[in-house]
Amino acid sequence: MELLWLSVFLSGQISGIFGVPALSQSPETLLVQTDKQARLICDIKLPSINYGIYWFRLIGSPHSDSLSYEFLLQSEARGSCTYGKGVNSTHVTASRESSKSTLLLQRAKPSDSGIYICTIITSPSLQSGSGTRVKVVDALPTTPTPTKKTTTKRKMCPKKFPGATQQDGPFCSVLLLSLLVGCILILLISLIVILRMNYLWHLARHHFVKQLQR
Repeated sequence: MELLWLSVFLSGQISGIFGVPALSQSPETLLVQTDKQARLICDIKLPSINYGIYWFRLIGSPHSDSLSYEFLLQSEARGSCTYGKGVNSTHVTASRESSKSTLLLQRAKPSDSGIYICTIITSPSLQSGSGTRVKVVDALPTTPTPTKKTTTKRKMCPKKFPGATQQDGPFCSVLLLSLLVGCILILLISLIVILRMNYLWHLARHHFVKQLQR
């Protein structure tokens, strides 16, 4: 079952990489003070908007073994809501306006922190938003007083002048080599992550389809 809900998160990530996502979530991150209201928006980008929108909360890192999930509610196109087990309907509410579903956390608590994802079922697959990372804190960070910046003199590579026989020192060569190696490593890591996420998504999607067929 963990693979079933893990596919909800991965499908949204993969759709953002390989195509136009069917759902748009905003904001990407949300920092909320305790006892204040948190507002999350999910918008359907498909021609048909008569889908039930499911809201989930993922707790923990998507890449760790400690990932857990919580089904919050289903927001129907006609405006009604079906809540998950143990979900307080006065604390978590949703409204529906055409293609848009708005999730509200009333009097948010630190325990409400997590990644909130909206999902629709377009048989036989899942379509998910990219997620909104919500963090609830007791006090919002204060804006630091701007300080006067001190300019530091940059080290420049020695220039070659016409007719000069002096060669460039090792500084420029090492700098260029370091930048090149860094770019290659970043590209390799990105490729590995994308391939791994694609594999997990296909595995989870296959598992979910089997669950629906039972």
